[in-house]
Amino acid sequence: MENCSLCRCGSETVRASSTLLFTLSYPDDKTGKNYDFAQVLKRSICLEQNTQWGPARAEEEHGVYVYDLMATVVHILDSRTGGSLVAHIKVGETYHQRKEGVTHQQWYLFNDFLIEPIDKHEAVQFDMNWKVPAILYYVKRNLNSRYNLNIKNPIEASVLLAEASLARKQRKTHTTFIPLMLNEMPQVGDLVGLDAEFVTLNEEEAELRSDGTKSTIKPSQMSVARITCVRGQGPNEGIPFIDDYISTQEQVVDYLTQYSGIKPGDLDAKISSKHLTTLKSTYLKLRFLIDIGVKFVGHGLMENYRSPPLSLPCFYSCQVPKDQVLDTVYLFHMPRKRMISLRFLAWYFLDLKIQGETHDSIEDARTALQLYRKYLELSKNGTEPESFHKVLKGLYEKGRKMDWKVPEPEGQTSPKNAAVFSSVLAL
Repeated sequence: MENCSLCRCGSETVRASSTLLFTLSYPDDKTGKNYDFAQVLKRSICLEQNTQWGPARAEEEHGVYVYDLMATVVHILDSRTGGSLVAHIKVGETYHQRKEGVTHQQWYLFNDFLIEPIDKHEAVQFDMNWKVPAILYYVKRNLNSRYNLNIKNPIEASVLLAEASLARKQRKTHTTFIPLMLNEMPQVGDLVGLDAEFVTLNEEEAELRSDGTKSTIKPSQMSVARITCVRGQGPNEGIPFIDDYISTQEQVVDYLTQYSGIKPGDLDAKISSKHLTTLKSTYLKLRFLIDIGVKFVGHGLMENYRSPPLSLPCFYSCQVPKDQVLDTVYLFHMPRKRMISLRFLAWYFLDLKIQGETHDSIEDARTALQLYRKYLELSKNGTEPESFHKVLKGLYEKGRKMDWKVPEPEGQTSPKNAAVFSSVLAL
């Protein structure tokens, strides 16, 4: 409500008031039935229950609007830590239609790393002793029918063109990728090899219980440090067009160099020689590729990208349709059997020995693309499933015999980045 005061001089003062005024509507019931005050109050607020018109006509005739609860945020009280915020969000039909092929709505609990479906009643159950409501989010009903709510993609193809590096010492001779030309802009269904590397910002905090088991108090916090996208077709197939190192202002406690290839200084704009950029800039590129409809090829994509912060806004929970993800860890997998590493698959099917001393996202993305081509060749697009089953069976037999270890290389046979780029630097 707004309180308006008109002065003699003609000036008007408007003040917002936290007081909500409405008329109590008492039932016209001749049966003599008694109503308590709570029932009267509910009938007075929920006016659609007291009118002979439906909500749509009531809205037109009397300005009555119906709102649906779509989200709640609650404060979980904890005297030791100060508590935390937990969200309950009602996810709409369009998401489930796109992800699962079914039309329904579902409430989800968002609690730090945990996301799981819940019953609708849990979202509105509060207990002031430990679960205090902080935000109730309502949406006007029938908005979709009255307004065009289709999201227009504001991201343009220019995000994939060349951009300046944040690193002061970055030189063209150090460039590990070639930006897309205008005639190379991705189309629906194009293949893109994808891989990412992560570093650790905070170590896991755990405690031992009295029975000897470990209890995780706070999980380790991972941060994406490098994202690579490789061309999946055309004359420059296998050449990266994105190889971004993500600048971070937070202290890195472990660069995981053995597994990530990231070294101290690579993410520091003052001393790095890499193509350093911001997380937002790289997100825009990936979001554009997702919206344009490319198919991402990689190894363990849905596992890698569950690691925050890349996961929620960009890949794992970014509403990427399942048919846009081609994960080689699942393509070469038998039910109820172990997942096989990219290194072993590359050695077995491609006669390549990768990830010798450390991991390299360009090498991994390119290898995943080659493995996908090999999968298409072996499976023959699904016309002979029995023969491909025999191939997988032989793979698992060989893996068990070798304890899933690749023989020590006498000479490195994996492709070198420099050799690949030398042929296209003229571009």
